[in-house]
Amino acid sequence: MADMQDMLGSMGATGEGIDTNVDIVFVIDATRSMQTTIDMVKASALSFHENLNKCLGDAGRIIKNLRIKVVWFRDFYYDGKYAYGESKFFELPEEQEDFHDFVTGINEAGGGDEPECALEALTLAMRSDFVQDGEKKRHIIVLFTDAEAHAFEDFDRLVEEAAQKGCKPEMYPENMPKDLSEFYNAWQGNDMNQGALGSEGGSTRLDPKGRRLVLFAPNAYPWTDMEVELENTIRKTIEAGEGGSELDMSDVYSMIAFSL
Repeated sequence: MADMQDMLGSMGATGEGIDTNVDIVFVIDATRSMQTTIDMVKASALSFHENLNKCLGDAGRIIKNLRIKVVWFRDFYYDGKYAYGESKFFELPEEQEDFHDFVTGINEAGGGDEPECALEALTLAMRSDFVQDGEKKRHIIVLFTDAEAHAFEDFDRLVEEAAQKGCKPEMYPENMPKDLSEFYNAWQGNDMNQGALGSEGGSTRLDPKGRRLVLFAPNAYPWTDMEVELENTIRKTIEAGEGGSELDMSDVYSMIAFSL
């Protein structure tokens, strides 16, 4: 795990008066086993801004502008048009009702046949229209999953296996990384690999110094290695197949605070 003290940044007294803009993208596994986590996010939506600011205030940190976006995913190979969805960025607290309405509409379904398409969902989250204004920016992606992920390089085999079961990855996104190494390089700002993350071949809008990845994920591929190998990444382990039943929102607020 990345050292949390290195990732905290000083937003206490030194952060006062600095125009700090924070974008958060929740990437949520929407398979049936994740019902507990999905219900937790739904229940917290209307109070998310207030409670996050309280957590940050207790730590002496300040956010001037906060936006949140939600990406949900299942399995592109087997779930057809129900494999993925995403919202716009909601400005909080002004659009917290819209944020609540979106997460309330997420229904847990499918699953039971690990792995899932979490890496593709993370890649799509990285393509988000992150804020570029402000003296200080934080672009935070928060993943919730209790499953391992399909490997990018298994695409051809997985398409063939899905076809044998009468399924087709009709929504599989374009311009995915070829493998985990390319995914890492793109996250870490290697220009040679930006096309893998940028929409229409452009570069990601993630801030090079302000990008953060927070994982609530099991000891499974690729999460165990990712927290060690990928810079600006922290992880809280959850039990495989248990839907994050051991989590509550205080864990989420704390991990976001650490990532700042």
